[in-house]
Amino acid sequence: MFTGLVEELATIRQIRVRSDGAEIELDAHRIMSDMNLGDSISVNGICLTVVRMQGDAFLVEAVPETLRRTNLGRLSVGDKVHVERAMPAGGRFGGHIVSGHIDGTGRVSKVQEEGVARVFTIEAGADILKYIVEKGSICVDGVSLTVMDVDDRGFRVAIIPHTRGETRFGATKVGDVVNLECDVIAKYVERLLGFGQSAREPASALSFEFLQKNGFA
Repeated sequence: MFTGLVEELATIRQIRVRSDGAEIELDAHRIMSDMNLGDSISVNGICLTVVRMQGDAFLVEAVPETLRRTNLGRLSVGDKVHVERAMPAGGRFGGHIVSGHIDGTGRVSKVQEEGVARVFTIEAGADILKYIVEKGSICVDGVSLTVMDVDDRGFRVAIIPHTRGETRFGATKVGDVVNLECDVIAKYVERLLGFGQSAREPASALSFEFLQKNGFA
């Protein structure tokens, strides 16, 4: 599990695309101090496994499904990516629950300055937007952010100067594709309430009427 607090910007050293996926080698420094083979590592929000280490570099592998669902296949040698080690059991929880399982991608459609913040409008599909709520949490390229507002086309997030300086958001521009992971709690609530269930799935005893009756809605 991750928290969406980026630890470092790693640099892509090499990408080897194969018929069954891709190998990606990255240069990093800070996160290498206690990295071990087999560790989970978040790369632009994607949970990947460390399969090789040498000096200040480590290697991860991506399967075809990961390349289809994320912006990983769009990256090139020299690009910077957000990296975060898995959260230790006794660590501080400063972001929100992030699994590293990307729901899909969005596209930056607008960038504007608002006070000290830089506001990004990100367009996304209905399958993702249904889980996004105003002032809720969203993980964008592995960064835990708060949703300013949302409509039927996309949502907005505000990036403070510190975050821009420590992440790729300082250079993010209109047209860029970003990885999105919705708050997992919203997906569990949907499942418990029975929305979108097939006829073969048992109906949940939990309903909106039940929540209203018991003071939860």
